[in-house]
Amino acid sequence: MENITENVQKASSDNTDAHQLASNSEPNPEVKPARQHRKFPASYKLKILEELDHCINPGDKGMIVRREGLYSSQISDWRKLRREGTLTALNKTRGRKKNLDAKDEKISALETELNVIKNRLEQAEAIIEIQKKVSQIFGIGNPIIKNSECK
Repeated sequence: MENITENVQKASSDNTDAHQLASNSEPNPEVKPARQHRKFPASYKLKILEELDHCINPGDKGMIVRREGLYSSQISDWRKLRREGTLTALNKTRGRKKNLDAKDEKISALETELNVIKNRLEQAEAIIEIQKKVSQIFGIGNPIIKNSECK
């Protein structure tokens, strides 16, 4: 940094040209990152195309494109994709479809039933704990224990 300021002072005092100044100064080692390209989901593209299709007044389309920061080439590419049907195809889920047979369906049904039973058990245990605390607070003994002790 100091070399640059010294060079600038020298250049202004000696009236040297800018080319000579640039060759004497050190290059900046910082590299600016490349700008990321914006990626638009298919739903956004379809929404914008629908909005542009409903424009009636002159200048409305340009206003929408400027508002969204888009280029006319993007819009024409999106229209082409919509005509070909690839935009609507992009909204579908990707990957292999699951082949479910009777065993898989039975397993999933049993797992959901197990989860329901576990939830009911947790609720019942919580209710029992609350009943125990209430009986301790009011000094009420457990009638089942008293009846079994009497016999």
